[in-house]
Amino acid sequence: MRIKFLYPLVFLLSVSPLVPQSLSLYKYNEKYGLINEECEIIEEQKFTSFIETKDYLICGARSLSPRFYVYNKNGQKETGFDASFVKTVEKNIIYIDNIFDSSYWYDLEKKERIEYEDLYAGEIQVIFSYDTKDFEIRNPGGSVLKKNLRECGYRFSEGLMPIKDSDGKTGFINESGEFVFECPIYGSHAIDDPKIHPLYDFEFSNGIVCVPESESSFALYTKDGRKMKSVRNSRTEQRKFTSGYMLISTADKSQRQYAFLNYKGENPFNRYFSEAKRFINEYAMVVVDGKDAVINTKGDVFFCADFVNK
Repeated sequence: MRIKFLYPLVFLLSVSPLVPQSLSLYKYNEKYGLINEECEIIEEQKFTSFIETKDYLICGARSLSPRFYVYNKNGQKETGFDASFVKTVEKNIIYIDNIFDSSYWYDLEKKERIEYEDLYAGEIQVIFSYDTKDFEIRNPGGSVLKKNLRECGYRFSEGLMPIKDSDGKTGFINESGEFVFECPIYGSHAIDDPKIHPLYDFEFSNGIVCVPESESSFALYTKDGRKMKSVRNSRTEQRKFTSGYMLISTADKSQRQYAFLNYKGENPFNRYFSEAKRFINEYAMVVVDGKDAVINTKGDVFFCADFVNK
């Protein structure tokens, strides 16, 4: 009987270290580090910048030779490279401005360089038409799905995209180009900002989207067009919910404060922060009483000095 019970025990012990752990960021002494879901340090604070793609974190360490490190969100380091800067292009595709070589596009998922003409191959594309000074949405084959749009989003999210058509009607269309629902959408390009990029940078997450109604208010809508709630004297700080929360800021720039809303448009933590970043997996970086901290999805606050010096 002992031998029969021994095998399952050995199996569990052998696989437990391989269980993925989610990765989040913390900030301490003006540098970023990485922690797991137990708030344990995976990489000490040595990074000076970071960007996020769909499934990866790219952390930069500035020195005589700037270097960037790629981590998947399960906590595993995958690769590193020298570059002057890196930016997210689409999903898990990044643009790398190389110091010693020509710049290029790189697919983190496939782990290979890609050509410019292959960036959006097989996907619906948003194109700016210099002839009409409007946007077009094209199918993967190149045919026009919707044209003469005054404004639109960067991509479809959960099958919908925000637009303003040639008649000034605003709302969301489906991937067939048909209006699903109309709603007010606030926003216009600044005079010194050329109209070559889409203006509507907000997306659905779990069937909910935050749409700007004015410079200091936004509304939450469901995919069928039901308006759930208007939030006044605030603006969103990210394009969609992450980890179930939307980072918002107060409209007063002189005394700006930050908070997190859930899918109901509520502030479940019932608190504001002088500084905050959006949630990445389990944690979001915040500043509480002038001190660097992280907050988890339950609303618990952990001061970075405590686990750094532990």
